Amino acid sequence: MDYLDRPNLTEQELFEYLFLDLDLPVTRRSVKEAVKRREIRPTRLGNGNYFSKRDGLDWVKSRKQSGVYRAPEVNTAK
Repeated sequence: MDYLDRPNLTEQELFEYLFLDLDLPVTRRSVKEAVKRREIRPTRLGNGNYFSKRDGLDWVKSRKQSGVYRAPEVNTAK
C-alpha cells in the first residue's frame, strides 16, 4: 500500500495535514462538512473513521472550478 493511501488520519489530522503541512486555504469547517456530505469518504476501522492523505488531496482536486465564474445578474426591474 502506498504511503498516501494509508487510512491513518482522523478528521482533525486530515485538516491539519491540508492546512498546516500543505498550506492550503481550507477551514476545519469545510473539511467537516465535506465528510458529512460524503465528498470525503472515510474508511471505517474499529469504531473510528479514518482518512488517507490521498482522500484529502482528491477532495481538493475535485473542488477545481471549470470555466469562468460569473456572479448571476440581478434583475432589478419589476
